Amino acid sequence: MKSILYGIRKNKIVLILIVAMVAIAFFGQKLVGNKSETQTDSGTVNATVTKGTLTSFVSASGTIQTANYLAVTTSVNGIVKKVYVTEGEKVTEGQKIMDITLDSEGERGLAEAYSSYLRAKNSLDSAKTNLYTSESTMLQKKEAFENEKVANSYQTHDERLSYKYAENDYLKAKSDYEIQKSSIKQLEIALESAYSEYKAQSPTVTATASGVVANILAVEGTKIENSVTSDRSVVTVASIKQEGTPIASVDVTEMDINSIKVGQKVLMTLSSIEGQTFEGKVTGIDKIGSSESGVSNYPVIIKFDTDSELVLPNMSVDAQIVTAQKENVLYIPTSAIKTVNSKKKVDVASGGKIQQVDIETGIVAGTNTEVMSGLSEGDTILVDTLPTSGFTSTSSSQQRNSGIPGIGGGIGR
Repeated sequence: MKSILYGIRKNKIVLILIVAMVAIAFFGQKLVGNKSETQTDSGTVNATVTKGTLTSFVSASGTIQTANYLAVTTSVNGIVKKVYVTEGEKVTEGQKIMDITLDSEGERGLAEAYSSYLRAKNSLDSAKTNLYTSESTMLQKKEAFENEKVANSYQTHDERLSYKYAENDYLKAKSDYEIQKSSIKQLEIALESAYSEYKAQSPTVTATASGVVANILAVEGTKIENSVTSDRSVVTVASIKQEGTPIASVDVTEMDINSIKVGQKVLMTLSSIEGQTFEGKVTGIDKIGSSESGVSNYPVIIKFDTDSELVLPNMSVDAQIVTAQKENVLYIPTSAIKTVNSKKKVDVASGGKIQQVDIETGIVAGTNTEVMSGLSEGDTILVDTLPTSGFTSTSSSQQRNSGIPGIGGGIGR
């Protein structure tokens, strides 16, 4: 009896174990199946084909080259005697800015500069007199040569020789005149340089251009000292803000330079001026560029559309150069595009089914790509959120997220 009961209990235990194993296998398979399905679901998200404006741009950085500030300098040594203008005051070119009482070094520099100016002026005056003489001689020889051509029959040796002498005299006089004329140009340049040096040594400092006095760096009693070891040491005593707009120079990589054209719109931000975006246009492109550590860059010149007193020379600037812009176009996330056998395709969800269709693409802007054919506005497509086999990115090095309002389009979800 005990053996029978023992056998029954043993069979029950075996049965329970079998049932438990079956349950474990069933639920384990269910769990594994659910896990696989979750991975698949999380690998894609739905996106909607959207119509809007796409903007493609190149990112570059550089510095403000000029903000139309001109330095007012002096090369003299001495003490500021009187300042005639104030900050914010409008001035005209040549207007007196300040007077300086020269020290002995300044007096010596002024005297030397004036002597150099007088020597250059005398040389030019003398050369002009010689030029007048050369011109008169040339005209006389020319007239004699013309008369010889008319009167000479060229029949005898003496006649031909006389003609040749007259021609040579005229050609030599003409050559002397041209040489003297060329020397005049060189002497005029020398006189201008001497006069500039004389003005630089003058105790009176004048405005270098018309504009608004931006700042005064020397007040009455300020000591002005220039280096005596330098040929042309200068001290900046003021600055003038001219009318006009700032100019920036940014470096564009060799991958992007061929997409840059003169006249393209540019959006710019400066880290030193928070919350403001400046607009401008490309006005020049350096096609020679430079290479450093194997990286080639090409300077691009950008002119601001409007002036700003906040923009100063040598400030850092970040630029977004608009290379293409299209309105009322269809676009999708670039990550939705797959390349299969050299054809671009996307997965379209419709009626509970997924169908892969061929598309034709246009410009790429940030994370979005224009669709020129194959899809309609409002279509639902699948966007991979995880890497998949056969996926080829279509993003370009010249398109980047801008962070600037008005650039690129949103993604319909």
